[in-house]
Amino acid sequence: MTVSDRNRRRALSHLLATAGFAIAAAGSAQAQQATSPAIAPATAQPVETPQAQAPSNQPGTENQAAPLGDAAGGDIVVTGYRQSIEQSLSRKREANAFVDVITAEDIGKFPDKNVADSLQRVPGVIIDRDGGEGSRVSIRGLQSDLTLTQLNGNFIASADDNEPSRSFNYLLLPSNMIGSVDVFKSPEARLDEGGVGGTIILHTRRPLDLKSLTGFVSVEGTYADVTEKLEPQVGGQLSWKNTDETFGVLVGATYQVRTVRDHRAAASSWNWWTYDRASEPATDVNGNTFANDDAISYWPENSGSTTQSGERFSGYWAPQQVSQTITDQKRKRLGIQATAQMKPFEDFTVTANFFRFQVNDNFVSNGIQIPEWGYGNFFSGATLDPSGTIFQSAQFTVPQDGTGCRVQVGNQPPCTMETPQIYGTYSREKSVSNTFDVEGAFARDRFEATFKLGKTRATGGPSGRFSVAAKPRVVNGTTGINGNLYSAWNFTDQSANFEFSPELQDNINRGLTQIDLGSTNSSFNRSRIDQRYAQLDLTRRFETFLDSVQIGAKWRDGGVHRSTGRNEWYADPATRLRYQDTPGAAATQPGFFFDKPIGNIAGGFTGNAFPAIDFQNYLNYLNTTYGEAVRVDETDFVYDIGERIWAGYVQTNFKTDRFRGNLGLRYVNTKQTGVTSDRLQLLNDYCVNAPGGPFVTPPVGADGNCLVLPLAQRETIVNTRLDQTRSYDDWLPSVNASFDVTENLLLRGAIAKVVSRPAFSNLGSQRNLTFRTAEYAFDRRQFGEREGWSGSGGNSALNPFKAWQYDIGLEWYFKRGSVLGATLFRKDVSDFIVPLVLDVTQTVNGDQVLIQPYSTVANGSDARSQGVEVYAQHTLPFGLGAQVNFTYNDTSVAQITLEGQNVGSSPLVGSAKTQVNASLFYETDRMLLRASYNRRGEVVRGLQSGLNVYDNPYEQIDLNASYNLVENLVLSASIINLTKSEQRQHLGNDTDARFISNLYSGRRAYVGVTYKF
Repeated sequence: MTVSDRNRRRALSHLLATAGFAIAAAGSAQAQQATSPAIAPATAQPVETPQAQAPSNQPGTENQAAPLGDAAGGDIVVTGYRQSIEQSLSRKREANAFVDVITAEDIGKFPDKNVADSLQRVPGVIIDRDGGEGSRVSIRGLQSDLTLTQLNGNFIASADDNEPSRSFNYLLLPSNMIGSVDVFKSPEARLDEGGVGGTIILHTRRPLDLKSLTGFVSVEGTYADVTEKLEPQVGGQLSWKNTDETFGVLVGATYQVRTVRDHRAAASSWNWWTYDRASEPATDVNGNTFANDDAISYWPENSGSTTQSGERFSGYWAPQQVSQTITDQKRKRLGIQATAQMKPFEDFTVTANFFRFQVNDNFVSNGIQIPEWGYGNFFSGATLDPSGTIFQSAQFTVPQDGTGCRVQVGNQPPCTMETPQIYGTYSREKSVSNTFDVEGAFARDRFEATFKLGKTRATGGPSGRFSVAAKPRVVNGTTGINGNLYSAWNFTDQSANFEFSPELQDNINRGLTQIDLGSTNSSFNRSRIDQRYAQLDLTRRFETFLDSVQIGAKWRDGGVHRSTGRNEWYADPATRLRYQDTPGAAATQPGFFFDKPIGNIAGGFTGNAFPAIDFQNYLNYLNTTYGEAVRVDETDFVYDIGERIWAGYVQTNFKTDRFRGNLGLRYVNTKQTGVTSDRLQLLNDYCVNAPGGPFVTPPVGADGNCLVLPLAQRETIVNTRLDQTRSYDDWLPSVNASFDVTENLLLRGAIAKVVSRPAFSNLGSQRNLTFRTAEYAFDRRQFGEREGWSGSGGNSALNPFKAWQYDIGLEWYFKRGSVLGATLFRKDVSDFIVPLVLDVTQTVNGDQVLIQPYSTVANGSDARSQGVEVYAQHTLPFGLGAQVNFTYNDTSVAQITLEGQNVGSSPLVGSAKTQVNASLFYETDRMLLRASYNRRGEVVRGLQSGLNVYDNPYEQIDLNASYNLVENLVLSASIINLTKSEQRQHLGNDTDARFISNLYSGRRAYVGVTYKF
C-alpha cells in the first residue's frame, strides 16, 4: 500500500469516527433540551433470549423487559438492528456488574460475520486476527489467555494451532448459532474464575424459548482480493416443540469453504553487530546503552560487516534474515448444534446440548528469504536509518568470474550465492471441538436449583507435514554455477522489498537449483485438551433489601496431552535409510518448482520475483520413488498436564428502589500434575570429513553438497522424564453496586480479586535443547550455525496471574435506546507472564552452559493497568444512528525475573494504550446500512533480544448492508477490511525502524440470502 493510499484510508477512517461522535453528541444535546424525561429503564421489544442461571436482573436470564414506550406512554416498536442494540443496552443497564451485551438481530442474524469482529466494537476489547478474521479476544489491555470464554456458562476446549490453549479460537464458532453474548468486565462470585481481563459468555438458543417449527436457511458466497475465488457458506436451524410446550428439539448446522491467503514479510533474529563489544555496546537510536545489556543479542561471531569494496560497518542492528511468505489455507468449517429440552413437570426443565466445531485446515506456505549467509563473500552495500544504528537495506552481489571467491581453490569450486533460499511447508490439519452437557433447572416459589454435567474435548494438529528448502545454484565437482547474481532487501513503508537478478526464474526453469537437505523437515505436534465438569447452584429469593442468596459448587477435571512425531520417506526401509541421506537426493527436477513466479500479490510486500516450490509435484515424486511416508511417533517425548479444580461460592444480591448490587466470595483449589520430558539433541557432525580432518572443507558429492553422514551418526537424542505436582488455593472476594442517581443517571462501582492460571503450553517444565559441536558448526557455517546450545522450554515455577481490580462508572440514559457513559478502571497486578527470547546460563547434565538463544516465559510483578472507557449510543428519529467508544489504557513497566535473576522489564503483554470504535447505521423498515470503524493503538508483545515487540497501530473499516426482498427473505452484503489494512510489528519503543513483520490477509466481500420461517 502506497503512502497516498494510506493517507486516503486515514481520512476515510477519521471521517467515519468523527461522524459517529457527532451523532452521539447531537443526541445528548437534544436530550438536554427535551422537556420530558426518558423512560427508565429503556427496554426493547422482546426477543427470544437464551436462559442462564442468574439473578433476574442479570444478562442472559429468561426475564425479558416490557415493550418499549416513549415518555408519553405511546408504544414505539423498533425492529432489526436498532432493536438488537437497544435490547443490548437495556440488559447492560439492568445488570449489577460492568457488563456489555451483544444481541442478534434475529434468529441466525448476528451483527457480524464473526463473533470476535462484533466483540471488538465493545469498549476495551481488542482482537487478534487469523487470515483476516477475528480469532482471539483481549479485554482492557490484557493478553487473550486472560480472557475466559464460555459457551452457555462453561469452558469450551479448542486445540487449533498444535498447542492447547485456555484462550478460545473464535474461528471455530459459526456466528449464526449465537443468540447473545455477555462481556463481564467485573466478576461475580457465581461466575467461573479465570478471566482476569474479563469473562465472555456465549448464549445459544433453546427450543422451548422459540416458536414451534421456526428457523432459518442461509446461502452465502464470499470473495477475497488475495484469492480471487468465490466460495460458499450454507447454514440452517430448525426448532420444534409440542403443543404443551413440554418437549422441544433444536438442530442447526453451518458449513463453510474458504481459502485464506496471507502475505507476510518478516525480519527475524535482530542482533547487534560490532567488531568490538567492549568499546561499542548496543544502543538505541538516541545513543543510549541498555541497562539490561546482558539480555541483548549480539551477533555471535563478534564482528560487523565489510563490503567487497572495503566499506566497514560496525555498531548497528541488523536482522539475521529477511523473508517473504505466501500462505494459502483451504479451510472447511463445520458447526453443529443439537439441543433437546423437556419439562417432566411444571417446575423442572432438563436441557441437553451437543456442539461440534470442526475446521479442516490444509495449507501450503511458500517463502523466499535472504539470510545472513552473504555477508562474507557477497556483501556489496547497505543503508542505515537516520540514527546510523539500524540496517534498512543490504545488497549482495556475485563477484566477476576469476575475482574474489569466484576462483577455484584446489578441489573446491568457485563460490555460489545461495540466496534467495526458496522454502515452504505443506500441511494437512484438522481441529475438532466436541462439547456435551446436561442441565436440570428446578424453580418453585422463591427457591431455584440448577445442576450441570458436561464434558468438552478438543483435538488438533497435522496428520501430515513436510517442509523443504532449495538454493538457486548448482555445484558439481569443481564447478559452481549461480542461478542468481544479485540479492537485495530493503525496508520500505514498514514492509520489505526484494530484488533479484531478472533471469532468476528462467535459471530455475533451466534446473539451476539444488535441495537444501539440511532444511528438510517433516516433524509435527498434535494436541488434545479435555475437561469434565459438574456444577450445582442454589438460589433463595426474598422480598426484602436482601433480594437473593446464591450458593454453589463446581468440580472440573481436565488435562492436556501433546504428541510429537515425523513422517519419513525411506530409501531402504529395512535399514531406515532416509532419502535425504542418499547420494543425489539434492538433485532437482523442473517440476519441483512452478514455471512462473507466484502472482496476485495484493499487499504485504513487494519484489520483482517470487519463485516457489510445487509441493504437489515434489510430494508425488517422493511417494512414487520411495513409497508412502512412514509415520514415526516419538513416544518417549512426553507432555501430559492434568488439572483438577474445586470451587465453591456464596453470593448475596441486594436491591432497593435506587440501589442494587451483589457481594460474594469464591474459593478455588487448583491441583496441577504433569509428566513431561527434557529433550537434548546433540548434533555431533554433519559431513564426511576430508583427509585433513573435521575442520578442513569437506569434499562434495555429485549434487554439490557434502557427503552427509547417516542420521544415527549425525545426532543423538536423549529424553529425560520429569514429574511435577503443584497445588494452590485462592480466595476471590467481589462486590458490584449500582445506584440510580436520578431517573436516567446510573452510578456503578466494583471491586474484586481475580486470577488466571498460566497457559497450558507454559506449565510444563520440559526443555527442548540442541547442542551443536564445533565439527557440526564448521560443516554448516554458511547457514549461520554456531557452536553451542540453543533451545526453548516451559517454566513450571510460573505463578498464576493475579490482580485486584477496581471499576467506577457513570451512565446517562438520556433517550430511549441511548447512552453516554464513562468507566474508570484499574488493575493492580501481582504476577503476569511474559514470553522471552534471550541468552541464559542453565544447568545441563550437571554443567553450567550458555544457551543462545533460549525461548521461555517468566513472571513479571507489581504492574499496573489503569484507564478510562468513554462510550455513546444514539439513534436519530429518521433512523440514522451511531455507536462510538474510546478506551485509554496506561500500563506500568515491571521487572521480569527468570530463576531469580532480573532479565529485563516489560509493560503488560497484550496491552494497547488507545482504542476507538465507531459504527454508523441507517435503518428503515426494509433496509439497513452500517459502516464500522475500529482502531487500536500500539500493542505490547513479548521480549526479543531484550526489547519488547510492538504491534503497530491498526485501523479497519467494514461495511454491512441488508435489504428485505419480501417478508422473511433478506439479501445481505458485507465488505470486510475495506481499507485493505495491514498488520505490522517492530522491535523496541524508541523507533519503528527495527521491522519485525507485515501481514496482509486481504479485503473480503460477502453476499447472501437468508430465509426465516
